Amino acid sequence: MSNNIQGCKQLFGASLCTAMTLVTSSSIAAQVQMAKLNNWRFYPETKKLEITLSSSKTPQYFYLNEPPRLVVDIPDTQLGKVSTQQNYTGSVQRVRVSQLSANVTRIVLDLAPGSTVDANKVQLQPATRQNPTRWVLRPAIVKVAKQSSNFQQSAKNQQPTTPSYVQLPSTLPPITGLQQQPFVSVPPLNSNNPTPKSSNFNNANSSNPPVPTLPNYPVIEFGQPLPKFPN
Repeated sequence: MSNNIQGCKQLFGASLCTAMTLVTSSSIAAQVQMAKLNNWRFYPETKKLEITLSSSKTPQYFYLNEPPRLVVDIPDTQLGKVSTQQNYTGSVQRVRVSQLSANVTRIVLDLAPGSTVDANKVQLQPATRQNPTRWVLRPAIVKVAKQSSNFQQSAKNQQPTTPSYVQLPSTLPPITGLQQQPFVSVPPLNSNNPTPKSSNFNNANSSNPPVPTLPNYPVIEFGQPLPKFPN
């Protein structure tokens, strides 16, 4: 090692050689800080995910919708010799593991349709304070209530079509502004109430003046001269 440093100083100079040594040391340190995902296991009964790393790292989680899934990203971690996918029955249908980038390992929990995650109850904690390389995720998966969608569909189906008639109120208001005609009672005809004589009717008509009669004029043919009438 000392011979390599001495040769570096002779070729590039002391300052440049020192800088190159620092960069190389930093790269080696970065490689040493990378962890590996050594194991993971999901328990369908309790919906618990266990993660085992080679060194201490802090995973982060977030929820994605459409389709619903819970994502766990582990920084500065690379995949070890682990299974990359397992299928299950229940609210968690699948667990997928992949190398998202050179420094991030991702674990995805695919939820069943109609399931979601209660964000206030999700727990991601190390198994023990003395062993921060083993983490436990409790996702708190709940079912989405479908009552609202069914209710909306039922209400949509029950919407009335355009009526062919107009519903009137059962009690109509009284008609105002019109004078009511008096009720007239007519007594029956009998001997005490004889019918009026026709003479009264003739007398009433006799007051009218007589209608004059017009003379009988002869019929004149077309083109004939008009007759002369006396003055």
